[in-house]
Amino acid sequence: MGAAVTATTSTPAAAAVVLGSRAASGPLGLTGTVVGRHRNLFRTFSIVSSNSVGALRYGNRNFVLTLNAGSGADSVQVFDADTGALHMKGSTGATPTGSFGHDGKGNVYFGVGKTLMVASLGQRTLRTLGAFPAGMLTSYEFQFDHRGRIWTGSYPLGRVVCLNPADGRELARTPILGAGNQYARGITISPDGRTVWAGAGTADPAVYRIDVDRPSSPVRIALPSRKVPSMVMRMHARGRKVFVWHTNASGKETISVYDDVTRTWSACPTPIVGWCVSAAAADGHVYVNAKGSLVRLNPHQATLEAVTVATGLSATAVHTALAGSTVYLIDEGPSLLAAQRLAMSGTALGRVSYGLIPGPVKTQSMVIDRRTNVLYAGGFQGDGVCSTNLATGAFAHSAASAGVAQIEGMIVDGGHLYMGSYGGAVIVRHSTSAGVRAGTSYRRMAALGSSHRQDRIFAWAIAQDHVVFGTVPEYGDRGGALGTVHRATGAVRVYNKLIPELSIVGLTATGHTVYGTTSVRGGMGSADWHGDAVVFRADARTGALTWRRTLPGLDEAYDPVLLGTRLYVGTLDTVVELRVSDGAPVRTFVLGSRAGRATWNSVQLARIPDTDRLAHLAGGVLTVLEPATGRSSTVLTGANNQLGFDGAGALWVTVGNDVVKLRLNQAAVTAGTVGVRGAIGVKYTAGGGAAVYGPPLFAERTIPGGAYQVFRKDGRSTKILWSPSTGARAVKEYGAIGRAWKQAGCERGWGWPVTDEYRVGTEVRQRFSRGVTAHYRAGRTWTT
Repeated sequence: MGAAVTATTSTPAAAAVVLGSRAASGPLGLTGTVVGRHRNLFRTFSIVSSNSVGALRYGNRNFVLTLNAGSGADSVQVFDADTGALHMKGSTGATPTGSFGHDGKGNVYFGVGKTLMVASLGQRTLRTLGAFPAGMLTSYEFQFDHRGRIWTGSYPLGRVVCLNPADGRELARTPILGAGNQYARGITISPDGRTVWAGAGTADPAVYRIDVDRPSSPVRIALPSRKVPSMVMRMHARGRKVFVWHTNASGKETISVYDDVTRTWSACPTPIVGWCVSAAAADGHVYVNAKGSLVRLNPHQATLEAVTVATGLSATAVHTALAGSTVYLIDEGPSLLAAQRLAMSGTALGRVSYGLIPGPVKTQSMVIDRRTNVLYAGGFQGDGVCSTNLATGAFAHSAASAGVAQIEGMIVDGGHLYMGSYGGAVIVRHSTSAGVRAGTSYRRMAALGSSHRQDRIFAWAIAQDHVVFGTVPEYGDRGGALGTVHRATGAVRVYNKLIPELSIVGLTATGHTVYGTTSVRGGMGSADWHGDAVVFRADARTGALTWRRTLPGLDEAYDPVLLGTRLYVGTLDTVVELRVSDGAPVRTFVLGSRAGRATWNSVQLARIPDTDRLAHLAGGVLTVLEPATGRSSTVLTGANNQLGFDGAGALWVTVGNDVVKLRLNQAAVTAGTVGVRGAIGVKYTAGGGAAVYGPPLFAERTIPGGAYQVFRKDGRSTKILWSPSTGARAVKEYGAIGRAWKQAGCERGWGWPVTDEYRVGTEVRQRFSRGVTAHYRAGRTWTT
């Protein structure tokens, strides 16, 4: 699983980058009040990775241990492998890294962020040993050498590190394993405990042989076939063989076997499920799950021979383990952990289910279906999608058969929910009317990992005929893709590396036109692009770019929002206003001073429904900005990184593992500071004055052909315009017709309003002086 991306801080940074002119600013007079809450949007039992579950033997008992995704509550759970009873549980305060090592004495070592921890099966306790070496953000695998020392891989150091099991202190380390590599993973050790094997990537994927008593001189072993960039994912040293999972020159995952005696490579004679080879039995044999068959191998022989000992088993087991004389094929799903038990002869010993303790998982993505007021959430290292009814609080978790893992981004299109599942950029469509528990309601539309080297889908938008998505590439790669799903046929098209070197992290659309934003951050393990972020416009039907604009000094921009003839994009500390016609910067609204490495989802920017205000969320701070005046207010701090609006336009924001409903409170406006006069004043007074329109933002302004004045109430702007031929008429700029009028060029486009809005049956209409009648009904706007 990927690392969490929360690299923003409130530490004062360098001055904000200003493109165009710096917009005038001032207080908006808004405050926020939490008026509702739903707790724990994503709840499940979910292991961190296939490497974070396993069976082990201590004393005369077998145990199954899991390291679980989530907030750190009950993140270590240990069960009796043969009865399913809970043996111990413990909380780590944060998500464990995802792999562990057993010293054979009942002590299990694992990482939690930058910290080394140990679980004692005998004492049923957890304790912290100490911090990992400086600069080491993630640990990979824990192996014990002939002296009892721990060896673990690292990111982004790209080294293998030796630790003291008593206190976690560093004892030795290798050099960086390969020029430009940040990953040292797949750590495994020879049966005699004297040779550590490590996989490296992503710039120079290879295998390294390390003498534990001379770690400063690792030996590089070239892979038999490789794709650059990529990495070695997993390795197991058994007997004279080393089983290696890596990406071949064709971009496909493969298993190659290295013979440490002949120093030659060969193909694995059998498929293996779960990147897993069991520990060796007393007779030297190991066991693997060959897509539903239990296969025995003898890694001490020069030629591996696969012998099938049982069939009809789980083809999707995440882990195959040997503890004592029992083989365990472990299955995991949403709040599910179970094992098929077999003797080494293949005789079935029965299935065991384990008494899991589900827990909350950090929200990774969120979207609200405004038609039904159902919120959908994906969890960090989650195993599906969860739904919460905002009216009733009813909660559900998706079916195990949904085929959804960690969801990076989602969008609702009518009765469908589109999700981007990590890794391999898997696109899944869910029919929302069936509910998330219905396994048949999910359709896998495409997977872009092996075909396009794409990994994550954060950005989504709805165009006229297409659902549009933007991606982040695979490990070690740069350059995302723009893709479309045809709304009627489901056909998927991908325009790979549309903006070379940059990831596509934000999208919006109108008609067939798509606007996108980018980040210099590539896939995990890649160096950031040395240039600047780009904003672009493209045709959803063809993928053709109609313009692209570099944003000097910015390394990321997010969530483009259209307001009339302007496009707004968010950064950590600003909102930048651009011309729709060519992307040229007009103004920059400075909202604060925050710093952080470019990522893929640092900022949320959205238009508050039925207003011309923007909600900007970054670094836990939610700010409401009014571009028309430049005024802004901070309305919430301590938030996470997701926001959305329900059917009534109410704002919901994630805080911790919860979502809160936020009421925006407008401070009283001093009466009489700006006056009204003439025909516009008569219209204003007759229409209800401040009680209906709100106070004027500024005095009447003269323009060619007439005059206008803007009024605002609760964030909703109404423009009253006057011309000699039309008189004074009101345009609701916050409404669908008013927004379309602004996008068409205001009075220079459709002309001056000839009428106010009026109803004809179920339609709302308004006529304009250039012969245009605008119509609105059921979410659709058109003209005649």
